[in-house]
Amino acid sequence: MTELLTDGAALAQLSTAITASPWTGLDTEFVRERTYYAKLCLVQVATPDTMALVDPLPLDITPLGQALAGPGVKILHAGRQDLELLLQETGVLPAPLFDTQMAAALVGHDEQIGYANLVAQLLKVELAKDATRTNWAARPLSDRQLAYAQDDVRHLDALRTALLAELERLGRTAWLVEDCAALNDPGLYRFSPEQLVRRYRQGANLSPPAQALFQALLLWREDAAREADLPRAWVVPDAVLMDLAARPPKGRADLVERRGLDERQVRRLGDQMLNVLQGAPDHPLHPWPAARLDAEEERLYQALAALIDARAQALGIQGGIVGSRRTLKEVAQGAAPGNLARGWRAEVLGAEGERLLAEIAERHADAT
Repeated sequence: MTELLTDGAALAQLSTAITASPWTGLDTEFVRERTYYAKLCLVQVATPDTMALVDPLPLDITPLGQALAGPGVKILHAGRQDLELLLQETGVLPAPLFDTQMAAALVGHDEQIGYANLVAQLLKVELAKDATRTNWAARPLSDRQLAYAQDDVRHLDALRTALLAELERLGRTAWLVEDCAALNDPGLYRFSPEQLVRRYRQGANLSPPAQALFQALLLWREDAAREADLPRAWVVPDAVLMDLAARPPKGRADLVERRGLDERQVRRLGDQMLNVLQGAPDHPLHPWPAARLDAEEERLYQALAALIDARAQALGIQGGIVGSRRTLKEVAQGAAPGNLARGWRAEVLGAEGERLLAEIAERHADAT
């Protein structure tokens, strides 16, 4: 019977094994439906000699975080959220990394391919899917749930072996190293007001004064949700913030009449929201791109998208791996080109990509 590791001495022993291992398969399980912060509920670990399920609920897993920063490669599948959780809980990012979803995309698989599908395609193994909706915070976990959790790391090294051979055949190993290294930037997981604002693209439809109010409310709600450890929508729903920004209330009595706010919310948060609205700047601190591209932006966006699609098709990969449509639209509107202008993506886009990015940059430099 599979058991959870809940003992500090056993965790120290596992951490020592990880530090000495040439590779470690890694996955996590968490719940987030009722909290702002994801609650880490399980850490699955595999090495050449060990398979362990670590229970982080009764344990301080800092030693595990330190071990995962050791020299051996850490293998994950679609690992960004796992990394964010481990950074949150241990203060350390595992490294170096091999992300099997990223690797699969670089050799021609769907860019969002799931772990079970990749195992089925490459290893001809069918994994059980009956525990996907498990409440991982509940205890005790059943043998079925624990076996499911073990399967999530059982095949990671076999996937890495198969994918690495294909990457080497295609000459793309360095591409994966570059993309995995980007996951080890702590700034990727750090709160950014600009990124928060960009998430709510509907703000572009508001007038500039209303945008300033909406941004102020978004930033206030983020702090309130973080402090209370509640989902953002449980504090105040998005639609209510939009309405308050578009039609600023005259006072508490007006708040009570707003659809989507109940008396309890007004009683607890009404004064805060009114103060935020009253103290908001006249113009948005982090302007939204326009909701629609203008004619020249559309031309440049289409040219960049067509170039990426052509180069990706020639390589047998999906264009979104090179640059997503959302990223391309933001770049066409003046956002920094980021990794489109460096590394393997810049090499793939070549002189034509460099020319297009320079044309976009020149246009927006002239506009300012």
